[in-house]
Amino acid sequence: MSRIVDMHVHYYTDEYLAAIESASSVTTYRRPADGRFVALWNNGVALTVPQPHPGISQRLEMMDELSIDTQVLSVPSPSSYFLEPRAATELSRRVNEEFAGIVADHPGRFEALAMLPFHDVDAAIDVATVALDELGHRGVMLLTSIDRTPLDDPEFERFWQFADERRMLVYLHPTIPDAGDSLSDHALGIAVGFFADTNLALARLAYSGVFERYPRIRWVISHLGGTLPFMLPRLDNYWRQFPAASERSPRPPSEYIRELVFDTATTHRPAIRCACDTLGADRLVFGSDFPHVHGGSGPFLTAADEVGATGEERDRLLGGRADDLLAGKRV
Repeated sequence: MSRIVDMHVHYYTDEYLAAIESASSVTTYRRPADGRFVALWNNGVALTVPQPHPGISQRLEMMDELSIDTQVLSVPSPSSYFLEPRAATELSRRVNEEFAGIVADHPGRFEALAMLPFHDVDAAIDVATVALDELGHRGVMLLTSIDRTPLDDPEFERFWQFADERRMLVYLHPTIPDAGDSLSDHALGIAVGFFADTNLALARLAYSGVFERYPRIRWVISHLGGTLPFMLPRLDNYWRQFPAASERSPRPPSEYIRELVFDTATTHRPAIRCACDTLGADRLVFGSDFPHVHGGSGPFLTAADEVGATGEERDRLLGGRADDLLAGKRV
């Protein structure tokens, strides 16, 4: 039987949720119908957390029912970026320490990605060093933009150099893009904006040469890369047409993007098949975005298991490729 590793799983400590609820930069409320905790940040819905938030015992019960061996815990949008850098650094350290405790208490069942105060690069490097070298985290989770600053901004260059030297696993999760007030209605920030920010982040990292300059970073991208599989021909087309798009990127964007890894966090089978056809089944890992979607991880596992992969490739998609990434290998 295949090992199953869920790479896209979120866990919210009590302190983290309390920090969001008390932050002046965030507006929160409890949805009357189901008590879900909703956080509004940067003119959009940045986070929704089911209530009650599933604890470790509930997770283990579900994992055993579905034969999921390991969950990889992380904190998505808004990460710690909603706080000033000093407070964000302290919160990140404490969340990472709590994650390390969970991993230590349940060997093999949980792994963790570190939360970083990425809006302070020096602090982010310090927190990442402690998380990787002392706490045993397997990588870091960053958002696709940093409080509206794109990832290819020169201020982050030192971190990419550090990550490249460490051959770091960097997991990108979407957040609210800088779109003014256009995403504030209808929960469009999380429904549409998240995928738009993923598309923008990967295009900018390719065009700006970050992928070219730092080839040893081991990238994993959430949600099949947003809608990027549909867009690769356009990115390559404009790379050829506009000199500014290719001056720091000697290869077309699609070549860099097809070297990344993408999680399967959707239940929409045609989307998974499109990603397999466009990016390659050998670039996918299983993810379920637990606990955000009603129904738990089961429907995501069924969808990923029905894309047609068999034998060794099925084993690689469901767990083998994730195990290699968590062990520090390139896939």
